[in-house]
Amino acid sequence: MARIAIVAVMCVPVGLLAPGANAAQPVAPQKVSYEDAVPGIAPPGVPLVSGMPELTQTSQPALGCTPETFGDNPHLSSTPGVISAHGWWKQGDCTNNKATVENCLYEYYTDGTWRRKTCNTASGIFPGGSSANRSAANRPCDSTEAISWRNRVDVDVDDEIDSSGTIDRQADVNCAITGEDQ
Repeated sequence: MARIAIVAVMCVPVGLLAPGANAAQPVAPQKVSYEDAVPGIAPPGVPLVSGMPELTQTSQPALGCTPETFGDNPHLSSTPGVISAHGWWKQGDCTNNKATVENCLYEYYTDGTWRRKTCNTASGIFPGGSSANRSAANRPCDSTEAISWRNRVDVDVDDEIDSSGTIDRQADVNCAITGEDQ
């Protein structure tokens, strides 16, 4: 009987025996100053926004029409060594059929901030999302290190009041940009 109890205790993971030492709890990221931060992989569960007010996720009640906003995950472009992402829209309940679509690429840094690296604004975009009807943000990579990226898309329907919602799409991409933020 005593041997069974010992075997049972020995099968319990060590982290479960010590209170507060459970390895399943997330580890707080080490604090790094803004100046010392470098591009990195976002930890699991990192909020959609951190560090930069312009990245606030928005979704407000519609004062006018509500277009549907779409974007793809950041990815490597067919042009070698370039990160890319796109934004497009569908008409929703809007009456106008042209919009200005902006999409921006943000790179995650080890201080927990998302830093804007490039944006593109395309005007006169028809709904749908084909290659002729979207915005494309692109920037050459400085290295092929895996980094977390976000694509933020905002749609403003031409000559019509519309909701101010934006969307974010996130992916880890083998592209690091160590140059200037925008």
